Formats: sequence, C-alpha cells, structure tokens
Amino acid sequence: MNVEVVPPSAAPPGAEPEALIKEARRRQRRRQLLGCAVAVILVGGALGVVVGRRGTSMPPTAMPPAHHPPPSSGPGYAARLPAPIPASVDSTVLMWPVGPEQDGTIYLDNLRTGHLGWATPVVDPGAYQPIMQVSGKIIYVVTRGVLATDAATGRTRVLGHTLYFAPSGRPGHIWLVYEALARREIVRLAPVGAGQPGSPIYLPRGTQLVAGTDTGLLLAAGNALELWNPGGARLALPHSKASQGFTVSPQLVAYDSGCANPATSPDLSYGGGFGYYACRTLRVFNVVTGKLLSFAAPPGTNGWVPGRGFDSSLSAVAPSGVLIAAKAVVPPDRRGITREFVLRLSGRGRRVTAVPSSAAFLLSATTWSVGSSWLFYQGPGERMWAYQASTGAIRSSQTRCCQYATMATLPSRSR
Repeated sequence: MNVEVVPPSAAPPGAEPEALIKEARRRQRRRQLLGCAVAVILVGGALGVVVGRRGTSMPPTAMPPAHHPPPSSGPGYAARLPAPIPASVDSTVLMWPVGPEQDGTIYLDNLRTGHLGWATPVVDPGAYQPIMQVSGKIIYVVTRGVLATDAATGRTRVLGHTLYFAPSGRPGHIWLVYEALARREIVRLAPVGAGQPGSPIYLPRGTQLVAGTDTGLLLAAGNALELWNPGGARLALPHSKASQGFTVSPQLVAYDSGCANPATSPDLSYGGGFGYYACRTLRVFNVVTGKLLSFAAPPGTNGWVPGRGFDSSLSAVAPSGVLIAAKAVVPPDRRGITREFVLRLSGRGRRVTAVPSSAAFLLSATTWSVGSSWLFYQGPGERMWAYQASTGAIRSSQTRCCQYATMATLPSRSR
C-alpha cells in the first residue's frame, strides 16, 4: 500500500408496503447512530455518493433546513456577475428537492438550451431514501419498491421490491438492498434498463453495503470502512476506523478523520442550531492501486466538512476521476459558512485550489459537468456559478442554487 501525505496549501423482498415502510423507519432511526452515509448521484457509469438509507453522520438531532437561505450578497450582486455559463458545457443539471417548501419536484436545467423544466417523478424528500441518477435514469423509492424513470421520456419501471439501493461500480446498474430476519443484509445487482436482478449475496454479519467498486464491495462495519469480495477476506481501509464518510467512486473512496463536532448558532435565521463535523484530514484511497492521499484542511479554515456522510458530498468526484470537490468551514464555526475547494489527485504542482466566490451555507450542493471540466456550485446571490478547473475561469447563471439534497448532471438534449 502506498501512502502519500499532502501538506496544507493556500426488508425482505415480498413484504407488504405497510410493513416495508415500518421497517424503513425503524432501520433509519437505528442507522442514524452508526454515523455512515442522504442523496446519491451517478452520472453515466461514474459513481457519485452513497445512499441515505443508513442515516446521517451528523448528530441524530440535527435536521437540514427546509427552505433556502437568504441571498449571500446584497442587491447589487447582479451587476458583478461573470459571463453566462457557455452552452458548450453540454450538461443538464438535475436538482432535488425544489419548488415551494422543497415539495419533491425535480428540476432539469438544460445549460445547452437555457430551458429550465422538471422531471416526471415527484419524490417525497421526507419519507424514503433520496434519489440518484444512473445512465440517464432517475432512481428513487415509493411504497412498492425501487423505481427507475427515464429522465428524457418519463418511462418508468420497477427494479425491485425494497426501500433501499446503493451505487454499483458497473455502469448502468445499482445494488438492491434487503434485510433478512436476522438483520443480515442481502444485496442483488440490478440493471436500471432491461433485465432482472442477479443472484442474492449475503453480506458479513454486522456490515452494511455502502457501494460497489472496481475491486469489490465497500462495506460499513460500525464507523469503519472495509473492502470485501464474496467468499474472501475483509480489508480495512487505512485510518477509517473512526472516520466520517465523504464520497465514493468505482476507484476512489474518500473519508474524513480527526473530526470535531461544532454547531451553528441557534439564533441564525437559516440553519440555526445545526450540528455538523469539521475534520482535520480528508483521505482519498484508490482501491485499485492501494495508494492513499491525505489532504490537510486548508489554511484559514477550521476543517473539511463531510456533510451528512458519503451521500451528501453529491458528485464530488469528477467523471475524469482526477478531481474532487470538497468544502471546508471558515471561522467562526457558528455561522456554518463553507468554501469550495478542488483537490487534484494526479500530476505535479498545487493540489488544493480554492473556488472563487463560493462562500455558502454548509448544505450547498455541487456537481461536475458531463465532461469534468466545470464545477457547478452556489455563487453570490444564491445563483448557480461554474468554475473551470483547468483554466480558473468562472461563469454564472440566473438559476437559483444550490441548497439541495441532490445535484447531478446528464448530457443535454437539443430541447
């Protein structure tokens, strides 16, 4: 195993719907205590983050705000906007939940045509596990099971009769997750298009599936992280015994360690009394090469913010696999204001770069363009901005953004 330290720089299938719901709520309460992994995104075949069935790495009493914060800049911010986001990004941004009081509507912002529309499903943000996007299909849960809706046509199919799913390392697939009577998880690999789920696999007792990777299944065993292939030994990830999950892709697993537990001030107009984690080190483990990168929190910040666990980093790994977007909290902790950073995992030179004009409340989401070149994030005035990691260019949009549980991108259509 190679280790490199980077110094700081500037229910069982077949159950009735009522039983499934009751079991889901019981498991959700129990898994809030486990501190591992609310939203998931896969773009094409690239994994985003871990599903919300296992609760949150925040304190169990902390709940995300139900509405958007006031704009972070004064009335004159519009006069200072950069040029518009170019149509050449050829990306449609999926945002959820949106609409009045975040009612479960899914917006689709086509940056190629400038059209802001909505997807067919309306997914309740409070009842079940949140959504993810896989190969152009929106994956979500209703009482009858896990569904996949084509983002372009609205055509929907049932993938399995369970309330839980997890990302897969295989493009166009997810893992359906069930629980046996002995509370031992059973998983089945399922295509989001045509086809039936694969054979059931029983996970080791005391573990839960986080995601599939290129070298096996990523499991949570309490707060520890392990890689496992059925029938083989379990490999513990370095420095993960008391970690907070951040993000996962087919090749990369990122997690935070050395975490404090601050909270926002109770008198804030938005997000008051909200508990979160601020961590000294962000670690990125390559499951193929065994190489570990460790990134210290940037100077001038009080630590990396893993959010609500693996799931809340929302498409943190760029499709190229060589860039990660992460946020760090700026003092004082009680305001809950973070700044975005881009971490480069290969090459020479600066490894951590601050994203311009990215100060926002800590629940702001980000996502990468389909081609990995642009990072979409919350800019001044609570509008979507874009940062091109290769050139440092910034662009802007009038789209309201980004206090969402899920943001993802898919290729744009002509209309």
